[in-house]
Amino acid sequence: MLASLIAIFLFFNCNKEESEMWTEVHVSAKNAHTGEPLSDIYIGLIEWDNRLLFDSKGKSISEGFTDTNGEYHFEWKARRGNGFTYDYVAQANPEKYYQENFQQIDFLKKGEIHHYNITLLPYAGLYYHIQNENCFDGTDSMWFKREHDLIDYQSEDWNPLPRVGCYSLFSDIPYDVPMGNYTFTMKIKRNGIITYLEKEITLIEGQVDTIELFY
Repeated sequence: MLASLIAIFLFFNCNKEESEMWTEVHVSAKNAHTGEPLSDIYIGLIEWDNRLLFDSKGKSISEGFTDTNGEYHFEWKARRGNGFTYDYVAQANPEKYYQENFQQIDFLKKGEIHHYNITLLPYAGLYYHIQNENCFDGTDSMWFKREHDLIDYQSEDWNPLPRVGCYSLFSDIPYDVPMGNYTFTMKIKRNGIITYLEKEITLIEGQVDTIELFY
């Protein structure tokens, strides 16, 4: 009995390794800021039957979510010929994750091992508290830009419309922004003199914090 099981196992693995059509998909999804696995990224693999030119039909050969380790794996023997093609589809909740550099669709070549590394940033909440604490007169002006340490993302790049005069603001609702480390740089013009001031803040997934831009 044992010999029969070993023979079946060896036969399967030899066929698998020797098959030109053996195809694999490996997905790893992580939080770009913390490196922790993301277990809610949807992965789908679709087989398209293109033999009827104007009636191509697709069917799922595998679908599900990344596991607790942020991994998804599937392997199969693809069908030969140009009549069948395969697509990879990945989706993340756009209300939960900032979607920069996120490959969602890809054409799969048969007989190859495909690796996909997904790194996403969940959203956090941010209030703005802006206050000119040392107002000189109505010509005071302040511009600011917001920079993330991992992504090329700025809400304002020296916005041409400054905060002027004895400006004061506390935002009524929090803004959804990607979690992580931010540097806020303020350009301040007061009594004809321009100075710069930086503030840093780290935003955590699911939490709401306040950036105090006091100048």
